[in-house]
Amino acid sequence: MFRLRSRHQSIEETLEQIEHRVFDDIRLPVWARRTAWAATTVLIMTEITAWVIGGALPLVTSALGAGAAICSVVTLRRRRFRWCVAAAYLSGLSTVAGVGAFWWSRTGSADPILATSTGVAAVAAATLTAVWVAVAITPLQDSHPDMQQTSKRKWGVRESGATITWPPPSARPHRPDRK
Repeated sequence: MFRLRSRHQSIEETLEQIEHRVFDDIRLPVWARRTAWAATTVLIMTEITAWVIGGALPLVTSALGAGAAICSVVTLRRRRFRWCVAAAYLSGLSTVAGVGAFWWSRTGSADPILATSTGVAAVAAATLTAVWVAVAITPLQDSHPDMQQTSKRKWGVRESGATITWPPPSARPHRPDRK
């Protein structure tokens, strides 16, 4: 079904392949999914507008923005670490190109719609960059909560069974009781 084991692979190699596949999965929090979907939608709409209205530079910016949007959609659907890094990279390039296109449209004789569209596209690409970088740098323990071992320790009780007192006693020197 998943082509995880072939006849020439040992069980150890098969288990290693499964481990790499599990570690390649990423968990997307709800805030990241919602923000990425919204920013991807805005980026697609503004890049189409910039492509229809603009000249040569907005066309290059539109191509980078479309690449970032497509890669973001694939990342949202597949949820793989490699796609997440690719989306972060393309979104970062799209952000830089979008800022350049915004500056070009503001200093040149471009339409105000083009300036607004390129500015909003740059902000959407920057938002996607921030989301994908935040997801990519999440530590492995936090990105795979199913793999964490639950603590067997109860709050307020030590392993020996003694109760922990809070707040702790003062730190003054302890003098033994004299009898």
